[in-house]
Amino acid sequence: MKMVNNERKPDGLRAVERTVAVLAALAETPSGASLTELVKATEIPATTLHRMLGVLRGTALVRETADGRYALAAGTMTLARSYLDGLDLRHEALGVMRPLSARTGETCHLGVLALVHVVYIEKIDSPSRVRMHSRVGQTNPALTTAIGRAILAHSPAHVLDEVVDAHRRLSGERTDRAEVDALLAGVRADGYARDIQESEHGICCVAAPVFDHTGHVVAGLSISAPATRFDAEAAGRLGPQVRAAAADLSGQLGWPGAPIRDTTDPQADPVDRTPQPRPAPAEPPSAPVTAP
Repeated sequence: MKMVNNERKPDGLRAVERTVAVLAALAETPSGASLTELVKATEIPATTLHRMLGVLRGTALVRETADGRYALAAGTMTLARSYLDGLDLRHEALGVMRPLSARTGETCHLGVLALVHVVYIEKIDSPSRVRMHSRVGQTNPALTTAIGRAILAHSPAHVLDEVVDAHRRLSGERTDRAEVDALLAGVRADGYARDIQESEHGICCVAAPVFDHTGHVVAGLSISAPATRFDAEAAGRLGPQVRAAAADLSGQLGWPGAPIRDTTDPQADPVDRTPQPRPAPAEPPSAPVTAP
């Protein structure tokens, strides 16, 4: 990746730009790169680049491998950790939620999983007079909400087991696990979940998962609208917008680009959970079958 702009600039700014180009080139080659490869990637003269690498080695940002290649060093981990420690989920989400709500004209929620429920931790109201009434701190059942389904579709198997069992105990209903699994498989295939008046009468919702820097799901981002403004066509139109916004937010949290299954969890579901879009179905999927 060639990042250096050869336009004449003050020496200090040019040096900074070149340093960023070197670090970015090394980030693209985790196993290391030779001096020749770095010259080609950055278009920095070899003598200048060699001096720069010496300085970067002295700051623990670059190291030399046993075979004489250059790679990122432990100092970059300190910078990355400082960045991650400074992130605030709600604060970062607002920068995505405001334009999403303005673009769609609907209410936007950010929610997290709390046992059997989803808790709304941030909200942007629709500008319309006819809109969903909710509040930060409100809870709804995870299995029947779009946010809950978006999170559960990318959660370890033992988390889903606990949610289903708790839902049965608290609601007194018998939930068909096979239908839950099929529903969540559809969420993973689409990259977003739907709730067509299944959690609250007259309210429909689409939601997508939010991932952190480890690739694990940490929240769900949703758009909610009155049923009078929502149908299968609206789900197909709004779903991809929510999915894209959630991906943007995930990127701000350091998401590497694909959810990572917890391989240390013996009960972790081996299914590939990477969101992949598919054509919107003609009719929305049905809710999990429950019986008193």
